[in-house]
Amino acid sequence: MRGLLLLITVAGLLLGVAPSAYAVSRDACREARLHDNRIGREITNPRVLEAARDALQMSGLETRLVVCELSIPVLTATVENLGASYYVGITKVLIESFSDAELRAVLGHEIAHIVLGHRAPSFELTHSRATEYEQAADGLSAKWFGKPAMSSVLRKLRADTRRLPKASQRRQSVVELNARIKALGSSEKGI
Repeated sequence: MRGLLLLITVAGLLLGVAPSAYAVSRDACREARLHDNRIGREITNPRVLEAARDALQMSGLETRLVVCELSIPVLTATVENLGASYYVGITKVLIESFSDAELRAVLGHEIAHIVLGHRAPSFELTHSRATEYEQAADGLSAKWFGKPAMSSVLRKLRADTRRLPKASQRRQSVVELNARIKALGSSEKGI
């Protein structure tokens, strides 16, 4: 067990993820699973860990962050406050479908929610998650990782709405994503 923990720590250091910024434990996603039963195992994919490290570095945020698999069959990610740390849930289908630049943009978007205060407990109690908060996180991620990557993410998310089970969910998602694309300043041509 000590050898495995040492190997994980060394791998994290090689990837540039400081132990204070990334939680290393036996089941780092356990606490997140208590809040959301869709959360699975900790993600160890080097592409995802590198994107998380890049997002933390660009944000200047110094917090513990755990990246966990989110078990739903759509392109999505989320971030939640766990008190002394945060977890990012990201779906396997998103990891498989997105380029490295798009992964950085997605993780940048999720980290931007933290930086912008959208995941503070007091904010969560007084505000609903709205398109304007998603747009603000899109904009900050685009500043860190480029507008083309964030625009590509939003277009792929919009195309993926066909997987949503209800027509009303599909319509609502398309309206929100169109607003986010427009706010980011993306051209609708070729989308």
